[in-house]
Amino acid sequence: MTHRTPVTARPQSWIISPWWDMTYVVITPVLIVPVILILGRQWLTPEQVSLAVISFASLGHHLPGFMRAYGDRELFQRYRLRFLLVPPLVFAMALCFTPPRGLAESLHLPWQHLHGLELVLLLWGTWHGLMQTYGFMRIYDLRRGVNDRWTARLDHWLCLAIFTAGVVFSDARMFGIAKTMWESGLPIFGPIWMDWLRLLVGGALGVILVAYFMNLLRLHRAGYPVSWVKILLVGITGWFFWYTGRLSVNLLIGIAMFEIYHAVQYYAIVWIYNKRLFNRAGDRFGPLGFLFQDRWSMLGLYLAAIAAYSSIRFFTVDSNAYIFSAGSQNAYQWLVAAFVTSSFLHFYFDGFIWKVSERKTQENLVDTPTSDAIPLFTVPAVVHAAKWAVLLAIVAGLLVAERKRMLREPEGGESQRLVALAALTPNLPECHALLSRDALSRGNAHQAIVHAEQALALRERSHTAHADMGLAYLLGNRLTDAQRQFEQAVALAPDQWSHHCDLGLVLQRLGEHDRSEEELRLAVELGPDTSEPLEQLADFYLLQNQTQKAVELYEILAERFPDSLTGELGKIHLLNRAGRYHEAVELASFLAADNANDWRVLTVLGASLNAAGDPQRAVAPLERALKLRPQAAELNYQMGLAQFQLNEPMQAIRYLKEALLLDPRHFAAQLQLANTYYLLGAFDSALGTYQQALDLRPGDPNASANYGGLLAQLGMNGEAERAYRAGLAEYPDAAQLNYNLGLLLWQKGKREEARQLVLRAERLGTTLSPEVKAAIGKSDN
Repeated sequence: MTHRTPVTARPQSWIISPWWDMTYVVITPVLIVPVILILGRQWLTPEQVSLAVISFASLGHHLPGFMRAYGDRELFQRYRLRFLLVPPLVFAMALCFTPPRGLAESLHLPWQHLHGLELVLLLWGTWHGLMQTYGFMRIYDLRRGVNDRWTARLDHWLCLAIFTAGVVFSDARMFGIAKTMWESGLPIFGPIWMDWLRLLVGGALGVILVAYFMNLLRLHRAGYPVSWVKILLVGITGWFFWYTGRLSVNLLIGIAMFEIYHAVQYYAIVWIYNKRLFNRAGDRFGPLGFLFQDRWSMLGLYLAAIAAYSSIRFFTVDSNAYIFSAGSQNAYQWLVAAFVTSSFLHFYFDGFIWKVSERKTQENLVDTPTSDAIPLFTVPAVVHAAKWAVLLAIVAGLLVAERKRMLREPEGGESQRLVALAALTPNLPECHALLSRDALSRGNAHQAIVHAEQALALRERSHTAHADMGLAYLLGNRLTDAQRQFEQAVALAPDQWSHHCDLGLVLQRLGEHDRSEEELRLAVELGPDTSEPLEQLADFYLLQNQTQKAVELYEILAERFPDSLTGELGKIHLLNRAGRYHEAVELASFLAADNANDWRVLTVLGASLNAAGDPQRAVAPLERALKLRPQAAELNYQMGLAQFQLNEPMQAIRYLKEALLLDPRHFAAQLQLANTYYLLGAFDSALGTYQQALDLRPGDPNASANYGGLLAQLGMNGEAERAYRAGLAEYPDAAQLNYNLGLLLWQKGKREEARQLVLRAERLGTTLSPEVKAAIGKSDN
């Protein structure tokens, strides 16, 4: 039955005015789409757009709802227990799913991040969006004095069908939901189920649309006014929700667009509602009543408060991070719990503080409330507690399901989920980005490159896509290509420290040490609160034999990041460099006892044992490390060195070749491979490999000495002399080179120069044999 409330004034079609409603409620998407597309294509990356929108729209629009909940005295008194008890409960639940390290240890929680709460919020967020649209539709009907129950029901069904279709027909949204479902331990489903679901939802939407238009015709024939503003609103909202999830191939940009629309509507309606409430209630409004006075300055203060609340998210998380991502730092984990709590409370509070059917709400949105508007009504405590019990049971069930998946999932389970996602949404860049990173973690360069190329083709202006492409090329030893991709990533996101680190690593492997140092130092400046840039720079100095600089950085690491292993690992490197092998092995063994699954610690332990001359003990930790990180060049080199010392030259060659395949500029592996060929008597291979080592590090004393020694052994004395002299030109204080060249010249009859070189070698620390001393003495006589 259609109810029409008698009114003394002419019914109004608008909440405020045509221009206000159109700008802030109805046709906002027409303004949003071109602005965001231009920003995303010309000036900002998708990640930067997403970060700004998640902060100032997604998180920011929670604050006006909290202002209404805690600032309206009458509303707060009515729901006081909910407003006081639920926030700490939700915060505790969020901490349970994403616990900081200290809390996880104290509660014996064996996880860092679970996804069940994320799934709840994803689905609840969609419901929240459709209910906001439904609420505006009801306001426009009520503004015209019409409260048709059947029309209201059809409005609700239409919103439900439109938003459900916008989800299931969107690869981007189904990707997010399916990924979270499967990570939460729910069963994996294939594309055939998606096809049936889309057929069912499409059919339901068609039936509802037919019924909706038949009802409009019925109202028109009966002489009741039809709100064309409402029809325009739901039409634009449905198109926009479809566009942002289906037609836009960029998930970040699409979500950003709809979040802006949702937030602008929310900011506007809260401001108008509270202004009208203040005009009616005056000082009885509550402590925030002053904020909603009819002044421009108050509007500015309202928006400034929202911006301040939003900035917490904007300035604490970089553009690569998502609100539900688990972080390595305790402070970030607490922030994640706070952000999740804010989202959860926003959805929960809005479920009962904005009921358009209630007379209290209508008083501040409609000129004359409908005669059949329900009075203030509070759900009985038992019923409300039952609803919470159902919700908590669902959340607990998701927690248990994910724990079972984590405990029972076979090796390669994550890869299986990613493959299933790719089958479900094959044209989505997020899918290919995840598949590329999974291939990187497994050391499969070919697959990493293929998927990174597809992700980059779908999202050309994404700095993370370029960085993923660079990492894939780096794994495949396409260093020049990797350099180009990291330079593109830096150009798109110059403030992202990780891109400078990656670029510095590539430049180091290309031998451009000055540029590498510059990029790494810049990364340290951009990421002062992160240990990785300091670690990279310290390792760089260590490899460049700039020991004092490395020591200083390791000390800074130990001071700033006491939980980081890098400072201790740096000490072990320095102990080995100083020849204090026993101390290095002792410290590495201590670290390995507490970090048995950290491949870096195991590698350093194996390297220390190799340096101490105990390759037999080095093999076990190196083998464990290789299972964890088979694509690490240094790890393969250390295993090759251990096999060489164990007199297993063929095994040594296998590991050393693998190290060079992973990093063709690994000098130590190149030199050790040449030494192994020499041991086997494969002199031609040894000569070529020594030359490759010298190409990487011209004049290196050890490589020059060994290369020259082999040339002399083969009777190629002229080439041997040139090799020795080239080494001495770079390292004049190399004792072995002085000694070798002296002996060679002695044999060639250049006795005086030979004597000077041998005596210089003795002063530099070489112990001369009695025969050599006797020969030099005879020469003097």
